[in-house]
Amino acid sequence: MTMCKERISPEPESAVSPVIGVMLMLVVTIIVAALVSSFSGGLSDSAEPAPTTAFDISIRAGDEVGNGAKSNAPGPAPECAVLTMVSGDTLNSADLKIILTYTVPETYNGIPLKNAGRVIKHTLDGAIGQDDAWDENYDPFVPQVNGYCLPDSNLNSLAPGDGMVGAGIPHFGACLFKPGESYWFKDRNAFLGFDATDRMTYGFQEGSVVHVTIIHTPSGQTVYDRDVVATW
Repeated sequence: MTMCKERISPEPESAVSPVIGVMLMLVVTIIVAALVSSFSGGLSDSAEPAPTTAFDISIRAGDEVGNGAKSNAPGPAPECAVLTMVSGDTLNSADLKIILTYTVPETYNGIPLKNAGRVIKHTLDGAIGQDDAWDENYDPFVPQVNGYCLPDSNLNSLAPGDGMVGAGIPHFGACLFKPGESYWFKDRNAFLGFDATDRMTYGFQEGSVVHVTIIHTPSGQTVYDRDVVATW
């Protein structure tokens, strides 16, 4: 009588492969998660937080003082733009970009304007400082970026409360904006990026709207973003 021996089949080798595959996937997932966590943590540590601040900006459409001469008398002259830090952290102007956007209206005093609807975008970059002057002969409809530098070096300064009064006063890009203080940009044209007195070309007047955006460049955050209506 022949005895049948029961054969015990070895566990197929193919069953091992899925287990190893799953383990490898788990390991890879853990490594990737650790790398992502480390990278994002590094970013959060290095990014500068946005400052807590509030600005107020006024832009005037009035005619220049005298024959193009600027007034150094206390109080903003008719051609000024005035930036006031209402509250918040003291800011270095080198860390700010001021972006001004103006759209030419359809008419000026009822007269149609040939540039109606065209947009002027001008950026004052504090990081540039006084190395790049606004070029009044440049086409304003091509966006310019400069540091609010004026051709006359004796007027090429900015100061709290009394505007540009001489080269010894801090420049935009080299001054501190402090809470409660107003800073004058006494050459409105260099501030806006076009000749605001050329009414028939640009239609700038009382009631004109300029959109102003201020960006804190180290954090990349916008600290001011609104329409400013020009007063006379």
